[in-house]
Amino acid sequence: MTNPNSILVYVRPWNLSQMAHLARGIWGEDASLSITSEHHTVDQSGLVATFNAAHSQARVDAPLRHLSEEEAADITLRCRLLRSIGKVRARHLLWAMEHAVDQVLTETKPSAMLSLTVDSYVMDIFAALCAKRGIRFIGLVPSFINEHFRISTRGEHNDSRVVSDADIDAALSTLIVKDYRPDFLVQTDTEMRRQMWRLWMRNLPKPLWFALRRMKPANRLNYHYWASQIIAAQYWALWPRMPKGISGPALKAVAEDDGLPRIYLPLQMSPEATIDYWSSDTRWIDYEQHVLDLIQRYRVKWRFFVKEHPNLLGYRSRGFYKRLEAEPNCIMVAPSVPSNDLVTLCQGVLVCTGTAGFEAALRGKPVLSDSEPYYAPPGTLLPIETLTEDLPDQIAVRERQNLLAGHVLRGTLSGRFLNNGKWCADNPTHSGWSDTMAASIRSYLDYADTQYTATPKTMSDR
Repeated sequence: MTNPNSILVYVRPWNLSQMAHLARGIWGEDASLSITSEHHTVDQSGLVATFNAAHSQARVDAPLRHLSEEEAADITLRCRLLRSIGKVRARHLLWAMEHAVDQVLTETKPSAMLSLTVDSYVMDIFAALCAKRGIRFIGLVPSFINEHFRISTRGEHNDSRVVSDADIDAALSTLIVKDYRPDFLVQTDTEMRRQMWRLWMRNLPKPLWFALRRMKPANRLNYHYWASQIIAAQYWALWPRMPKGISGPALKAVAEDDGLPRIYLPLQMSPEATIDYWSSDTRWIDYEQHVLDLIQRYRVKWRFFVKEHPNLLGYRSRGFYKRLEAEPNCIMVAPSVPSNDLVTLCQGVLVCTGTAGFEAALRGKPVLSDSEPYYAPPGTLLPIETLTEDLPDQIAVRERQNLLAGHVLRGTLSGRFLNNGKWCADNPTHSGWSDTMAASIRSYLDYADTQYTATPKTMSDR
């Protein structure tokens, strides 16, 4: 049984006021909000206390309450913490968190849960148990469509509204311009270099900083601190690693020579939920190794133009760039080269879930992916195995663009989701963004109620 007036809100210390403000805007001031978090400083639901108590009693052979072993294995594989700490410790955390989440849901009896999109085992368990109880899980994530956001649990596409031909035409007029870039990407060479130095400098103290934070008993098992300590150590370097790459005349010369045909492979941010949770092909979870495997697999058939993600310059594991440069069919391209220029120069584009695939598909270029990215209707992308053959010719038709744009728009809602911890209730612009999001989510809930009568998807359906 659920309480129609009870809403569970997942928060982190840096977005508590933002998420509470948004929840009030959606469900009204009379709604009973229960705040839950793995951070004890903001948790009001008892999640942390129950989790810690359960963890002290955890056993490897203890049965899970509601999750199947298949679901547990998938949650473990996709969580950057659980897959990094060994099977025994991962099982203890998983068992204890399932126990704690189950108790929170039992006590609060929410009719809906407002959260970020899943990016950890904590949120993954909440989403899975909500699905089993028929509780609507509303996971929020920004969209590459400027001034829009999405509702998604694990990155999947959800039809969220009705769109008109005028909406599609307006979107295409922006999306198909040559220099279109989502507003969350750094835009200039100067910004890219600043981003590189910023990432490097911020990461220097992180391994020690988070290790010290975890010395406090209340923080020892905290997901954010533990995962951040592991990832920061993995990518720690005495000096930032700027990838080498060609551009200008050198790039043009390679594109016009008589060598192997070319595939554009834009690197994605990693580790990131867009890979860990959004990809149906779990080989991408070991991202850097899978990229190298793909390049090596097609060594005698294709050359790969590889370009670093503008927001992740220099933030890769030690030796990754050198391993790429050592591959004879890998050509590193300067990060400053516009992505759409490489789409034009190559015969196809290969992605995991990156939005460069959408931009290329809009322009009629063959796009390869085994990950079922949310922005592509079924059947519009090619399986990667297609690289064993010749790729089809470019398809530049308005009908295809309308299909792609309409699909994406149906899965997005109006509103800017500031997902960087800088939201401030005293800033009228920020509160205005939140109010727009709240109105969009209310409309989405009405739309979903009229479109779907089935129970929420189970883990295997997500």
